[in-house]
Amino acid sequence: MWLGVLVLSGAVRAESLDSCYSGANDTLVDRTHGWLSRTLCWPSRWVDGFFDDPVRGSNEPAASRVRVTAEQVWRDDNDDANDVDVDARVWLPSAERRFSLLFRNQDDERGRDAPVARELPSGERDDGFRGALRWVIDHSDAMDLDLDASVHSDLTASTRLRYRRLYPLFNETAWLRYTQRFYWRDPEGWGSRSLVEVDRPLTSTTSLRFSSEVSYTEELNEEGLGMGLFQGVNLFKRFDHRSALDLGLAVGGYSKPGVVENYRIYARYRRNVWRPWLFIEVEPFVLWPREYDYEGINGVVVRLETLFGRLKS
Repeated sequence: MWLGVLVLSGAVRAESLDSCYSGANDTLVDRTHGWLSRTLCWPSRWVDGFFDDPVRGSNEPAASRVRVTAEQVWRDDNDDANDVDVDARVWLPSAERRFSLLFRNQDDERGRDAPVARELPSGERDDGFRGALRWVIDHSDAMDLDLDASVHSDLTASTRLRYRRLYPLFNETAWLRYTQRFYWRDPEGWGSRSLVEVDRPLTSTTSLRFSSEVSYTEELNEEGLGMGLFQGVNLFKRFDHRSALDLGLAVGGYSKPGVVENYRIYARYRRNVWRPWLFIEVEPFVLWPREYDYEGINGVVVRLETLFGRLKS
């Protein structure tokens, strides 16, 4: 179902026959190596398909679909919040899968983009929405290049160029994914985000991911904060084809004056319930923000997610 819309396929080249193995397969040694590569690659690819957003991430040919997520946050400092995200993607007919329309009520550069880097929703959020035309400039099993041109509900415009690439490491026992974004939004100006993720499968059901992100915006520069910095470590554990656990540690801050804005640890349990298109998540967390002198704040996030459209099995 959701496995057909992975953020990136695990192939090293577009012509590869196996998305987790790109080598020869004509001898016993090669076949053994291929089996080991697939065994080690599979947990990472499964994590991408199960935890990442199938509407937001993939440029692979797929049916049009809509994703609705209701989110509620409870914190012991009473800074509770709730949120409802609606994301839709409509493939345009007769466009050779190069163009699609996107509709969503949250900014890509501010909202959830990757399972390790997303922020907790806050009470101060933009309730507007944006519509975008996406042009897939180039796409292969190991690479994506696309361009979005957007119009926002407050009558402003934005554009974003994104490049993603997947690299095998250490004889295909680990995988590096590099994502680079350049964007412009009226009236905020230019910005960029550089994200590097390294996946190291540990077993057939467990995977470790290290993430580092550097962001730059004109707003950060004007405030004298330099660049935004993020570090994350995640341990993913698959229980079965319907449920998994993500244990995460995240650190965020700025390069000037070189401070950590917050630390966060969390356990995110995600389960497919009742129907293939319905998911529930429970995420207890502890947050140590600098504005509260790094005093621990406990909380929990509950999410209910629904997918509409054709799901691959």
